[in-house]
Amino acid sequence: MDILNYLQGMAVQHGPSGHEAEVSGWLKARFEPLCDSVSVDPLYNVIALKKATAPTKDGSPAPRVMLAAHQDEIALMVADILPDGSLRMGQVGGVDPRILPASTVTVHATGGRDGTVKLLGVVGSTPPHLLNAADREHNYKREDLFVDLGMPVEKVRAQVRVGDLITLNGPATPLLNDRCAAKTMDDRACVACLLEAAERLQKMSHICDIYFVATSQEEVGSKGATVAAHAIDPDLAVALDVTHATIPQSRPDTTVPLDAPAATYGPFVQHKLLERLKKAARDHGIKLNTEHAERFTYTDLDNIQIAREGVPCVLIDLPLKYMHTTVELLDMNVIRECGRLLAHFLGDLDEGWNEALWS
Repeated sequence: MDILNYLQGMAVQHGPSGHEAEVSGWLKARFEPLCDSVSVDPLYNVIALKKATAPTKDGSPAPRVMLAAHQDEIALMVADILPDGSLRMGQVGGVDPRILPASTVTVHATGGRDGTVKLLGVVGSTPPHLLNAADREHNYKREDLFVDLGMPVEKVRAQVRVGDLITLNGPATPLLNDRCAAKTMDDRACVACLLEAAERLQKMSHICDIYFVATSQEEVGSKGATVAAHAIDPDLAVALDVTHATIPQSRPDTTVPLDAPAATYGPFVQHKLLERLKKAARDHGIKLNTEHAERFTYTDLDNIQIAREGVPCVLIDLPLKYMHTTVELLDMNVIRECGRLLAHFLGDLDEGWNEALWS
């Protein structure tokens, strides 16, 4: 799989939470050559099924495995149109206002006659020269910022409506040592891990029916994962999401190294399934770090785990610097290793896996 090509493509797909139609169609096309069937549900979850390629020895039904990584992105929306034509911003998902000053954005204007029109804007703020000493001591709040489209208010009001989406601009930029920075690495980079695993499984035998799910609305409460888990009714699940990689001045207990995937310990993670994941990493020479989640993981796993009668789950974390910015940075080799770990974990799944969880 050409990971850089994928990252460059995914970074330009429109898909704020609740508006994933464009990115879901783009991802559907990428799963189709690798899976037996691919569908998009009413919440824009992409659900790709790769059927078992080997029978179970005892003739029991193929275990259903759900692999989940979310496709939606954080974004903003128009909250008000000011008398000078500039725009105030609300948010869709967790946007840190500290990253916004001096950035470029795209306003998806719906008020004109030609359907949605993309308008390029810049995020402005009161310059420090015009602030008093007390105001200069504080970070900007979102209420202090505005989008300037460079248009008179009459033209803005003719095209822009309150509620129109505003997306951040952050194309995928390759760096040295196989690093890459872009927006939407959280969590479309983990969808790349699913595609990498699906490609590797083309040459491997597995007794399970595998559902690759690019979930929707994770950034606003994992709504897509909730619906998909109910529909699939999986026997077990693996969630993939990004985690914080080490940066200068970060506390060691809050981050993991950038150079390898990590697995999470915690009450929401089935501990014996986690041991099976770690064994797959050891058996196939895959470096695997660990981290802890004392309660919630704040990923799709939290909702999948309590679907229907309950689903045993594990969580694989992709280390990422500068989360929820337009320069989320990762190591592309780790995407490949995540995909390799997933493929071997599924290929090694054998009869009796579920009984071992409770013994």
